[in-house]
Amino acid sequence: MITPVIISTVIRAQAAEILFVLCSLVGTGSTFAAEDYKLRFPMAGNLGGEIGAALSESGWYGSTAITAARIDKVTGSDGKPLLVSESKTITTNPSTGAPLPVAVNYTSQVTTDLKQTQTQASLVMGYLTEPDYAGGRLIATFTLPYMIRQERDVRLTGPVPVASGPSPYVNGLVQNNLNSSYEATLAARASDAGGVVQGWGDAEIAGSWVYRAADTLLVTGLTLALPTGKYSQSLSTPNIGFGNFYTLRTGLTLSYNATPDWRLGAKVSLGFNTRNKDTDVRSGNFGGVDLAALYRTSFGSVGPHLLYVQQYQPDSIDKYGKFNDTSAGALFTALIKPLGVSIHVSYMKTITAANAISGSFLRVRVGKAF
Repeated sequence: MITPVIISTVIRAQAAEILFVLCSLVGTGSTFAAEDYKLRFPMAGNLGGEIGAALSESGWYGSTAITAARIDKVTGSDGKPLLVSESKTITTNPSTGAPLPVAVNYTSQVTTDLKQTQTQASLVMGYLTEPDYAGGRLIATFTLPYMIRQERDVRLTGPVPVASGPSPYVNGLVQNNLNSSYEATLAARASDAGGVVQGWGDAEIAGSWVYRAADTLLVTGLTLALPTGKYSQSLSTPNIGFGNFYTLRTGLTLSYNATPDWRLGAKVSLGFNTRNKDTDVRSGNFGGVDLAALYRTSFGSVGPHLLYVQQYQPDSIDKYGKFNDTSAGALFTALIKPLGVSIHVSYMKTITAANAISGSFLRVRVGKAF
């Protein structure tokens, strides 16, 4: 019989692996926070039904998770839709390419309106040992996600910048070009950042130690995320993978029976990123805290779930600020004993976010022992 430990400890279906790679908004070479406003962290929640039960039999286990996500915006440091302000200096005639006699400056302000829906499937295989390791068990798992469909629509809007410089004539040359082409340029860049994609995501390998004593459950482990997902540095289409770097996540989960009907659980996680070999940018390390409670009923267990994720370290090129997210939702878990199948449903909604995606995530997971 499978229980939810294998699913939450090692399934990284990550609706939040929501896969944003926004192209440059107002110029080339822009760098964005936290792997383009996302992290290799399951934003649908890092806890599940495992806070109520532990695996009871050694052997092979498998599970499948389907995650549906709806993203309604990407936020800036103020929590509002992302507004990017950039100043540029023009030294050549935008029409002919000839050098200008004097430089012209302008500042652009572009707001990003982003909508995205996606459906992702994750397959997990794991093996649980006998309780021969300091009274606990070891579990090793492999997770392979596949993006069934990701559809993104991006709109970039902002006022036409005003050219300024010492020469009114030169200013006029640049301003005329801005007036005629600026909005079309924004539309083209927005079109490049959107589209429909599918393909394999970033695989993960995990190892955990599971210990149960009386009414207390302790799980600790490591997860290594691999750069196997579909990814293009050219940003010509939305990316599914995070990039050419690795992420190591550590986690410690503790749950216990507060009353005969209520079980409480908490998980603390830390994530460490290597440098992206393609861009030479290292995304800042991060931490997360999950809090959840399950109430036992005749048809299963249900309860609330809270999540907080924060970069405690800035990106190596920190242009917009640290990733921050607070979300709330609910969990449901049940066991179909005649089939030996466990079912777990989780829903999470972003409450506040800074330099991050914002949306809702629904995940359904089914697991069974072989």
